[in-house]
Amino acid sequence: MQGEVQLGPHYPKDIIRPGWQTLFDGVPDALFLVSLDGEMLDANAAAEALLGYRRDELSGRPVSHFHPASETARIADAFDLLRTTGSARYDDGLIVARDGEIIPVDVSGARIRLDGADHVIAVVRDIRARKQAEAEMQAAQERFYLLAEHIREIFWVSNPQTGRIHYASPAFSELTALSGLPGQDDIALWRTLIAPPDRTRFDAFLAAQSRGESAQIEVRMAAPDGQILWLHCRAFPWQPQGGQVQVAGVAEDITVRKRAEAQMLAQAERQSETLVREAHHRMKNSLQGVVGLLRRCAGQHPGLASALTGAISQVRSIAVIHELQGSHPGEPLVLGELLRMIAGSIEGLFQSSVQLEVNDRSGDTRILADAETVPLAIVLNELLMNAVKHHRGDDHDPEGIRIDLSLCGEGALIVIGNHGHLPDGFDFQARCHLGQGLELLAALLPPEHTELTYRQHADRVQAHLLLRPPIITL
Repeated sequence: MQGEVQLGPHYPKDIIRPGWQTLFDGVPDALFLVSLDGEMLDANAAAEALLGYRRDELSGRPVSHFHPASETARIADAFDLLRTTGSARYDDGLIVARDGEIIPVDVSGARIRLDGADHVIAVVRDIRARKQAEAEMQAAQERFYLLAEHIREIFWVSNPQTGRIHYASPAFSELTALSGLPGQDDIALWRTLIAPPDRTRFDAFLAAQSRGESAQIEVRMAAPDGQILWLHCRAFPWQPQGGQVQVAGVAEDITVRKRAEAQMLAQAERQSETLVREAHHRMKNSLQGVVGLLRRCAGQHPGLASALTGAISQVRSIAVIHELQGSHPGEPLVLGELLRMIAGSIEGLFQSSVQLEVNDRSGDTRILADAETVPLAIVLNELLMNAVKHHRGDDHDPEGIRIDLSLCGEGALIVIGNHGHLPDGFDFQARCHLGQGLELLAALLPPEHTELTYRQHADRVQAHLLLRPPIITL
């Protein structure tokens, strides 16, 4: 009979249909035609390849022949379902190939009726590749958990969109009390343990994770025992095969390293302060040596005494700077302290014949820029020396030479007053009748950050020196 399908010697000839063999063999999965009693009737080419039997060798054999004895009960249950419901599944099942290999399979069976007789068509899918992938995944997970459960670093996996923690290592849970369980699975709760000065940077760290970006940060946090720990945190996007993008993070306790770094830094700062103090001390001593030489020269040459006195005063004002910087290395100079030191130096120069009163109303809050300390010391020295040289003290002027320091906006105002009169034609702004000392002073003062004016009030002359940032700051 042309087109007749040869299904096997045990298959009833009266239900053969033309084209059956072509359809049967064209399916990529293994197909078996089985009687309700569990007898093999036919199989396609994929079934032959799976089991290693020819079609005629399969036909007539019981299904149980191709399964391990351990699967007998499951096979019987599947056939019971086929008889009662018309369909059954045999997932994660086992079949035995000709060479003895036990092959994992998924089987889907359906009862069909061919020319008045009930049969079973079974689709058998080889799941060896899937099982191998699952085994590899299981092994990888076991290695992951073994590592995560025992490493010293804390480890977590979270959802970048919701911030929910999917996994938290024991070290992470112990340190943060976040376990991934309901109520303890929001990574934002970690923020409450972060030291307040570091929270803004920690927020940026979490925000980078929500955008799926890699990020790292060093922060301080409070441990359960109250200690402040340093953590180096790293987070990076991670996408499991076929899964949603997650964030994996590792945090390492670097407290010991940070403490060691702090100790090394403190030691270096102490060494630096010692060197700076010694350098300023030697510079001050050298300048005092210069002062001694100038005094000796003034004594030997009385005609030069007046000019040398000004030079001595300027050198001593620079020595004052080094004395202050040597006594407080690394600390900024306070304007009020500098004024008092220079005033004291000038009083000593005139052997207490002149009294300089410093009225400091600034609260010692204004500090000097490092680059401006020496020029400003020379300027202040020149202003005070000028007041001393031109002071005309008498019983009607009990104030003597007075220095007032006060705040003025973001800057400071220094007023130096003495009894006397400005010379005729004197104009500091126009540079008229200044003299050598005030000419030097005008050259040293940066006009954009300072303002010096002279005023006559009755019998007193006042020099007003206004200092603005950045020469002076809070």
